[in-house]
Amino acid sequence: MIYSIPYVLLTVFLGLLALLHEKYKDDPSVPVNITAVGILMFFVFFGFRGFVFHDWTSYYVEFEEIDVYKLSTYEFGNIKEHEPGWLLLSILCKGIINNYHFFIFVITLADVILFCRFLKRYTDNILLSMVIFLAFGGFASMCNLLRNILAIMIFVNALPYLEKRKPIPYFLLCVLAFSFHYSSIFFFPLYFFLHRHTNKYVYLAIVIVCNIVFVLHVPILLSLVKIFHVGGDFLERKIEVYTETTGSRGVGLGFLERLLTALLIFCYYDKLTGARKSNCMFVNAFLLYLTTFSALSEFDEIAKRFSILYLFSYWILWPEIRKCFYFPNNRLLFNIFLGLYCVLKIVTTVNHVVMEYDNILLGGIKSYQERKYIFSKEFQNPDE
Repeated sequence: MIYSIPYVLLTVFLGLLALLHEKYKDDPSVPVNITAVGILMFFVFFGFRGFVFHDWTSYYVEFEEIDVYKLSTYEFGNIKEHEPGWLLLSILCKGIINNYHFFIFVITLADVILFCRFLKRYTDNILLSMVIFLAFGGFASMCNLLRNILAIMIFVNALPYLEKRKPIPYFLLCVLAFSFHYSSIFFFPLYFFLHRHTNKYVYLAIVIVCNIVFVLHVPILLSLVKIFHVGGDFLERKIEVYTETTGSRGVGLGFLERLLTALLIFCYYDKLTGARKSNCMFVNAFLLYLTTFSALSEFDEIAKRFSILYLFSYWILWPEIRKCFYFPNNRLLFNIFLGLYCVLKIVTTVNHVVMEYDNILLGGIKSYQERKYIFSKEFQNPDE
């Protein structure tokens, strides 16, 4: 639990600021912009972090291998295997300042600017949405999934163009997102249906089917491969072995949270979609999240990587659901549940020695060699 303390403190701090913002947002006597303070804290926490979580072990090596004086991308080491947008950003940052932490600073700055730009348009409480983002894999996304999260942040800023039916800027931003992570290809077809109003009973039917698939461990992907014989016997055997190895996740806290969220959306469906037309997009995105997560649940890592593309629905829908409660006591109970659940999620998911937090501004960080030794001891050869 000790390793999760800094992450919990950031979340609690932002949560308290979110409540203060709600209380004093219309009070001109408050001299401080509470939201700006929270955003700055969020940026400092991630922008000046050390070698935390896992994926720095590859990103750091790739960054060090870049030679900005070589013209051929095939001479840039392992980074040539990444998307062109990421490659160009890496080269540009190294050309300006040859320091990996400057690279992280730039990426975090881009993430935060895009994140806040999106939230400012679709929510009244940016800090509350940030808390929800952190609780639902935000720490791992910001520290590990550098390319994924940048692509997602670019895409969510394309949603206003989807809403206004402006295809050219929408698809251009999707192309930009695709240049940072190839999974963004799944954003392209959303233009044609994400904005549409879904009948609440069709929504409920999809939710029921998804939960049945998840609870009964129905192997959707394996069944499709067998029916259409995609990839032949080789792929079929590989999927069967992978399924047996990873297993299906059981019914736990995550399942109950998804079920509760789905039911709350259904109960307040008319209020949600009536309050803001844009909420239709996020309800549909939640359905995509639930469908993807359930259909791929036999593959733990694949389910996480694909469903995260639509997790932005939570950032907007939970604050919107909270506003739907008529009685103050119900809103208070939801606040308590939300706070406790977010802290519980972080304590249970961000608590490992490789996640030990340090910050450049707080007296320095552990060196790459120190962190590499800790990482190797935990995951590879203890004698390294």
